[in-house]
Amino acid sequence: MKKILLHLLILCMAVPASAAKYAGEFLELGVGARGIAMGGAMAAHTYDGASFYWNPAGMGFVSGIQATGMYADLWDGLANFSSTGITLPVTGSVFAINYVRLGVPDIEQHPDYNAVVADILRRAPALRYVVVNGDTTYINSVQEYLLATGAAPDGFFSDSESSLYFTFAKYNQFTIDWGWSYFTMPVELPVGVNLKLINQKLGDASGTGIGVDAGAQARFPLDEIVYEPWKARFSYGFVIKDATRTEVDWGEGVKDAVPLNIYSSLALEQKMPGRNSRLTLAYETERRYERRRHAGIEYAFENVLFLRGGLWHDEWSAGAGVALWRVSADYAYYARDLGTTHRVSVSIKLK
Repeated sequence: MKKILLHLLILCMAVPASAAKYAGEFLELGVGARGIAMGGAMAAHTYDGASFYWNPAGMGFVSGIQATGMYADLWDGLANFSSTGITLPVTGSVFAINYVRLGVPDIEQHPDYNAVVADILRRAPALRYVVVNGDTTYINSVQEYLLATGAAPDGFFSDSESSLYFTFAKYNQFTIDWGWSYFTMPVELPVGVNLKLINQKLGDASGTGIGVDAGAQARFPLDEIVYEPWKARFSYGFVIKDATRTEVDWGEGVKDAVPLNIYSSLALEQKMPGRNSRLTLAYETERRYERRRHAGIEYAFENVLFLRGGLWHDEWSAGAGVALWRVSADYAYYARDLGTTHRVSVSIKLK
């Protein structure tokens, strides 16, 4: 029964008739184990190769060539979700290409049982039976037909949903001078934009679309602004996803529209004992369909070991990570009503 419910959920996410609310829903699943472990509260403090998803402005902090990848089995192995990409700093800016894909194989295809049984009932009474594995059952209702056949599928099909992201980001830094002694405000202000090409295939049907995301971050060192011994940094992030109401065209006049979503996020990064240790607290809201909240916490020990926890709406997540030399690996555990998911992501600094 659980597998059937999960299949129904995936069909709602993909079938054009469900466009009013679920168009492009696979892009709501999250990319990168760090962000998932922190409950999705990432727009204010994301700064690595997975930033294209959380806030494209965060890509402006990437200083070298970086390759990233993620893999996850979703809903007890019913679907697989993955991403891969590369980030390239180019003449003072950052350019990135990332590919995100959700695949659901072997979805059972069932006939319209009401129509099947109605056809049987139109037969002469002596012919109203079915034979399954040598057993003969006389049919008077849909329930009898399902019991006799075991609701066996008459075929299978697959669902494939993917998006190709092209990201451009620019890191900006300046100082605001308020005009009196000892009060200048250094500000980091990266900005970024995504162009994403969406492709969805459900059985024999396919749809394509183009969308745009845009974001910005603002970071302030509190020790220079508020109180010198307070070695903390405050960040604000703002993202507009699907700013042009991303449209997926299935052909023959059938189109989906992905509603605009706005993210607003705050983060505080506090230096902890140790040369590169810190504690990060983050909070974020979004409102594509209704207002939803995210919260996350991360403890980084010497920029080598990481422990994380988060709240994604009303569902919790947790995870850990390790960074050695040019390689970092992260893991996330996400508890959901339809089944827990495990995410693993890897990032490699190539240069």
